[in-house]
Amino acid sequence: MTDIYKYFDFRILLKDLFEAKKKENPRYSYRVLAKKAGFKSAGYFGNLLSGKCNLSLTMAYKLAEAFNLKKDEEDYFVTLVMFNLAQTVTEKMKYHQKLVSLKRAELKTLEERQYEYFGEWYYIAIREILDCYRFKGDFKELAKTLVPAITPAQAKAAITLLESLGMIQKNPFGYYEKVDAAVTTPDLWKSQAITFYQYQCLDLAKQSFDIWDRSLRDVSTLTVSISAEAFKKIQEKINQVQEDILLLAQNAKKADRVYQINFYSFPLTKIGENT
Repeated sequence: MTDIYKYFDFRILLKDLFEAKKKENPRYSYRVLAKKAGFKSAGYFGNLLSGKCNLSLTMAYKLAEAFNLKKDEEDYFVTLVMFNLAQTVTEKMKYHQKLVSLKRAELKTLEERQYEYFGEWYYIAIREILDCYRFKGDFKELAKTLVPAITPAQAKAAITLLESLGMIQKNPFGYYEKVDAAVTTPDLWKSQAITFYQYQCLDLAKQSFDIWDRSLRDVSTLTVSISAEAFKKIQEKINQVQEDILLLAQNAKKADRVYQINFYSFPLTKIGENT
């Protein structure tokens, strides 16, 4: 049986479902599937797998029925289609949250839970807070240390996740502390997760204008005309600055606050095909 809850690409899932049917019955073909699902052409499924065409909601339900998916599997598959075809980050976030809720708890691997590390901005912030705040279990106080503040329930969820991932632990004195742990989320997951996280950081940056005095924040902007080659050099410089900042943070003798430092570079004009 194909475990559909492990998939995050509906095309790969459909390919594996078809191959599973083919193993059960060597005579199973695109033509047989087309007849069962009500496709006009036997070649439609091949075009779908290759990305030459997309899947409508109606066709998604027909395929779910053709592959004999159970109701909960059908819900996951249809949501997966909507997730993959979503055009905006907001849409993807909405369908991603539903996918996570539909996944059975026992199927969540360590890598999948590490994906959740990027799910909320305050997960990462709370891990960093432990460098300068002695947390021993008072979630109400922990929640109030963040700006904007979160709820005690959210603070507890963050600690629970971080501890389960081995990213924090209790020391002999009963306080939580950071543990150096790599996030080994698969590339497909990690790329999407970081996009969601960066999207949240944009909102935090906007809120900072109303929350913090100018002396406590640093915002600078540049608008320049450059070449593709110059942009690559700018990226390299930004990467080097990020490494320098991380080194400064690691060597700080006594941390007393957590900062979010963002670098944003994006086009304001159309880019030619040859650039």
